[in-house]
Amino acid sequence: LLSGVSALGPVRGFEAPGAIAGEVRDFDAERALDPRAEGRLDRIAQFALVAAREGLRAAGLDLDRVDRGRVGVVLGTTLGGMRIGEEYLRARHGSAAFSARRLLQFPYYAVANRLARELGVGGPVVSPAIACASGTQAVGMALDLIRRGQADVFIAGGAETLCDFVVTGFNCLRATTAGTVRPFDARRDGLQLGEGAAVLVVESEAHARARGFGAEVEIAGTGLSGDASHMTAPARDGAGAARAMRAALADAGLTPADVDLVSAHGTGTVYNDAMEIAALGAVFGERTPLVPVSAVKGAIGHTLGAAGAFEAILCARALVEGVIPPSAGCEELEPGCGLDLVRGAPRRGEVGVALSTSSAFAGNNAAIVLRRRRRERRER
Repeated sequence: LLSGVSALGPVRGFEAPGAIAGEVRDFDAERALDPRAEGRLDRIAQFALVAAREGLRAAGLDLDRVDRGRVGVVLGTTLGGMRIGEEYLRARHGSAAFSARRLLQFPYYAVANRLARELGVGGPVVSPAIACASGTQAVGMALDLIRRGQADVFIAGGAETLCDFVVTGFNCLRATTAGTVRPFDARRDGLQLGEGAAVLVVESEAHARARGFGAEVEIAGTGLSGDASHMTAPARDGAGAARAMRAALADAGLTPADVDLVSAHGTGTVYNDAMEIAALGAVFGERTPLVPVSAVKGAIGHTLGAAGAFEAILCARALVEGVIPPSAGCEELEPGCGLDLVRGAPRRGEVGVALSTSSAFAGNNAAIVLRRRRRERRER
């Protein structure tokens, strides 16, 4: 992301002539997982488990030293085990053998359930599925559930894998580009898909303090809204996305004047980017040209249910490190858009509050606010 280079390339994991995507190519399940876990988990669950373990290590959280019954999972996805469903259909209409037990991994919610089982945690297990806003909703839902006392810790994020169904589907919608993904560029003409898993450890302040962990980033607010206008196209005025962003800021007790970074949905499609330009303008008003905006999908593709979780991690890193990645693919900013889109090179500077926004099919919008914790608060 910091290099501003696109990782998109030809799909190699299955037959998809001409398809380009952000495919995970260096994932070695044999090295990353023990043999039993590798054998019983499909690709998406393998992604989720490896990401969850990375997150737990980064948080210094040993599950053997906490009450596992107070640790839950909120994992967003849109496709779940769709690749297993495709394998089943190929086997049924061909001559290949297929174990029907593998279909237990097919439902989208099976990924969250299997992750909870692999980790041995007994708190709430939820799999939000509001299309491409699922990853953002998952992080916001973890915040809400902790506030309500449902658990002390949530493994929260999203996971997705590429498959025939989704690649063909987006092609049928004419939503993909044959060239470069260009978020907010005047020449933008479509998205490309991606895959992977992104997981955050969302923990109550009291629980973190009790185990001696000083978190540097706080999930401060969350907001949801619906356009109620079209199944695949966003509301052109951006009013729904703006409502979600305002709701997240209000939940955090902040205003648009407090925001130092926006992580945009930024698919690179003509209509989505235009909608976001309108929504951000409505939220930030005269301050719109002063707020840095970053969009990651030109670098890693649109990871659907995992997208918002990847962007939450981007925001957390920017808050801690003071570095905002450029928006890969954007070279000629849409004339008159008024956004301060970070492009070309990383931008360095203090980031205290970040707003991440996602929009999805059926008019679903989700937003979260992340805030860097002040040193005096961490010490108290």
